[in-house]
Amino acid sequence: MKKIRNIRLMAGLGAAALALLTSAVAAAPANADTAGGNVPSGPYTLTITKLENPAAGGTPTDGTPQSLTGATPIDGVTFSIAPVEDVDLSTSAGWLTAGELKVDNAGVVVDKAGTVYTTGPAEALDPTDGAGVTSYSTTTASVYLVTETSAPDGVQIGAPFLVELPMAQSSTNGWLTDVFVYPKNTKLGAPVKTADDSKAHAVGDTIDWTVTATVPNQAAGNPLVAYALSDELDSRLTAPAASAVTVSLADAGGSAIALDAGDYTVDVTGQRIVIDFTAPGLAKLTANPSSVVTVAFSAVVNAMGDGTITNVAMLTSQSKSQADSNTPPTVTPSNETKNTFGDVTLHKQDTNGVALKDAEFQVFTSQDDAKNLSNPVSIAGATTFTSVADGTVKISGLKAQNDGQGASLTYYVVETKAPAGFGIATAWSQAQGGTAVTVNPGGVDENGVITVTDPQAPAISLPLTGSTGTAIFLGGGLAVAALAVVVGTLIVRRRRDAAVQAETV
Repeated sequence: MKKIRNIRLMAGLGAAALALLTSAVAAAPANADTAGGNVPSGPYTLTITKLENPAAGGTPTDGTPQSLTGATPIDGVTFSIAPVEDVDLSTSAGWLTAGELKVDNAGVVVDKAGTVYTTGPAEALDPTDGAGVTSYSTTTASVYLVTETSAPDGVQIGAPFLVELPMAQSSTNGWLTDVFVYPKNTKLGAPVKTADDSKAHAVGDTIDWTVTATVPNQAAGNPLVAYALSDELDSRLTAPAASAVTVSLADAGGSAIALDAGDYTVDVTGQRIVIDFTAPGLAKLTANPSSVVTVAFSAVVNAMGDGTITNVAMLTSQSKSQADSNTPPTVTPSNETKNTFGDVTLHKQDTNGVALKDAEFQVFTSQDDAKNLSNPVSIAGATTFTSVADGTVKISGLKAQNDGQGASLTYYVVETKAPAGFGIATAWSQAQGGTAVTVNPGGVDENGVITVTDPQAPAISLPLTGSTGTAIFLGGGLAVAALAVVVGTLIVRRRRDAAVQAETV
């Protein structure tokens, strides 16, 4: 009987222990893989779609899939995601705390009292694909800090943001275990640089440049805090005065938007030109997304060098979120412009290959000008080019034909004065409109040497032997003989007349 009572006592203690354990388990907070309470268990998925910020700004989203009609995705953007520690979403207090969290200007998670919350290890996500999409899956309910870690050139890095997984959907009193977010980045278009060298034919002439840049579409609350265009001119160009640099603004349709003198500054130091927008100007740019800034200036080509002069402009831009997070400004280069120059080298000689000096040449841009000797090309102030003792005529610094708006340019070279004792070769004469010459970038190695052979001037005509000279002497002798006959005849007549007269007396 005693044995039976002991068995019953042990059974009762076991049942009590089992009930206590069950109660303890029920009262314990959810583990890492379950949310507990009314919150659904995982897995949870976060889908990030990175888009360009539209001119009209973004629209609010609620974690559900959105229509992307007209949206432009950005690929190649990378993110990291990290759980915010000490926020337990299995409790009501945890959800209340989550609702008070934000990311401050330094990218740190804080609550409304300024208490800092640390984050756990960050996990790198795959770069966004061609549709701008990357994703993250987890079984852990938490508040997560999503940080954009890199973006392609010309794309402003977006501000970090917080997301809850799962996400409460107050409109339906439901939950989202698959959350969709659409952060938008400001994408900077590269500035465009053009060079108008249509009026430039040689060193000493002026080339006109323009740089255009489209103002980015800034997200609401994230204005531009820096916007500048700069151009480091090649040393072979003479930089303009700051007062000669013009700046204008127009909307996407080309209508002018007035800029005041205080909206920007222009600085020219050495070869560097900088147009920097001030606070009023930045506000005007931010208020006019997709507008176009145009900078125009001219520069004189002062040397040829290797024959190729290139230029690239730079756009420097920074948003408030970049500045707040100590992210450096975004620097975007323009396309490269190229203007090329070359040498024309002539060798002046006679028909025996002997060098001739003091032959003079001029260069023209049309055959009509060459025939009229009008509008000769001036190179650094010189319009006439003369052969030296070894017969060389170096015409240095003509704009080459294969680049710029003056491409396919042909010159006409005329010999305007032959060396003493020689005539002008027909092919190089004014009457023929000179000889057509094209120029490659660079010096004699790229363009070679053109030989110009002049004929010797014709000699004066001399008398022929036995012809003109003999006739002169023969004619003179006959004249003397005839004179002697006449004189002799006269003497005979006088003597005869004298004799007749004496007989008569």
